[in-house]
Amino acid sequence: MKQITNAYTIYFNEKYDRVGGLVQGRFKAVRIEKEDVLLHVSRYIHLNPVVSGIVSNTKYYKWSSYSFYLGRGGSLSCSTDDVLSRFSKIGDYEKFVLDQKDYALKLEKLKHLILED
Repeated sequence: MKQITNAYTIYFNEKYDRVGGLVQGRFKAVRIEKEDVLLHVSRYIHLNPVVSGIVSNTKYYKWSSYSFYLGRGGSLSCSTDDVLSRFSKIGDYEKFVLDQKDYALKLEKLKHLILED
């Protein structure tokens, strides 16, 4: 990961005529050992572009694997079997993701509130 981030930092800084680091802190990975955690992490990842305000519908974020999970293909390649095998049909996964959209948006707003004295 260090080589990848260093190479990208050099490229980005040269392209945009800037200096300094792009990534702060150490890369951290956590093993997912429970099925329910896998499903929730998948949902979290697929909702991120919406919660961050990049797109209004995660289906339209071209850098996401979500279209593969919905059976629509796309420009990326990924394996969806580990997650989709837990659902009887693709529509159930889509419902699982979208059921938390409003809640995730509310949490994002709360995260940015500042309490003043």
